[in-house]
Amino acid sequence: MLIPPGKRKGTVRPPKSKSHLHRLLIADFLSGGEAWRSAESGESDDIAATRRCLAALASGAVEPVLDCGESGSTLRFMRPLAAALGRKPRFVLRGRLASRPDISYDTLASGVFSLPGDVSSQFTTGLLFALPLLDGDSEIRFTSQPESQGYVEMTLDVLRASGIEVAATPTGYAVPGRQRYRLPANCEAEADWSGAAFWLAMNHLGSEVNVQGLNASSHQPDRVAEALLAQVGGEKDMAQCPDLFPTLVAAAAADNATTTFTSTRRLRLKESDRVAAMAAMLAALGVETAEEEDRFVVKGVGGFFKGGCKVATFSDHRIAMAAAVAASHAFAPIEIDNANCVAKSYPRFFEEDASLRGNG
Repeated sequence: MLIPPGKRKGTVRPPKSKSHLHRLLIADFLSGGEAWRSAESGESDDIAATRRCLAALASGAVEPVLDCGESGSTLRFMRPLAAALGRKPRFVLRGRLASRPDISYDTLASGVFSLPGDVSSQFTTGLLFALPLLDGDSEIRFTSQPESQGYVEMTLDVLRASGIEVAATPTGYAVPGRQRYRLPANCEAEADWSGAAFWLAMNHLGSEVNVQGLNASSHQPDRVAEALLAQVGGEKDMAQCPDLFPTLVAAAAADNATTTFTSTRRLRLKESDRVAAMAAMLAALGVETAEEEDRFVVKGVGGFFKGGCKVATFSDHRIAMAAAVAASHAFAPIEIDNANCVAKSYPRFFEEDASLRGNG
């Protein structure tokens, strides 16, 4: 697919936050609701995976097949949840999911659970959903400093809305057992700051996209996109907002400054090795970078990209959308090898991008 150059102009409304929607669907399911059954038009592949797995759990089968697709969130939420419900599922993992960090639970009994805080907050969320269902009280203890804490706060918001009690401790969380979920039927997922960040990055590079529907007080970690984009050069820590990395790198590459991204180690364990993927993209655009163990340095060109190149997406939705950010500030089109991978989080992204190009 060729992504034409030029600034974008117009109005968009990002899709619902898949991070928020995953959590609401699980809470609705555990509350005995029916909303989780009703898919909406244009939903992402990851949300389809969670709905599919909840349907398998609802079937009553002792050994259901849980097809998680390529969704790390779905897998990491379903592992402890299925165990807490007494199921023995067979998990189907696609793409790179089987090679990403995972924690398996054959059974789940109340007690103390030690978790690394610097691998994925999704492990914490999975336990926070499952532990209230157990007969006894439990505790989550972090063995390292928690990262992506905003996603855990989002989980706690949904738990509170469901009537579930969780108490913070100096080392993690205390979770009483024997609780019952009661999520109100009218809860709606917020618009997605992760998806919005691509349009905001284009605006940073000169586009005029009006992004509607965002909650300025959201607990979504990627709400910091505006503040990080406004910071030209210097150091940007990805510990709490790793999904913003491709977006911010594409924008920083055009700045007249050098930007150092830190806490990048776990970005190599996403849908692609995102550090290597963005280094390859910027090399094709004529931008100098330097990779280190836990840092990534971008020496901005201070102007437009040359374009006229081909960029590998590695079938990673965020790499594909970052290429569109770069194209909005290029002299010539950028070709990508797999535009369809955006279905993982933002299926209509390139349709909306095309509509905005017509006004730029």
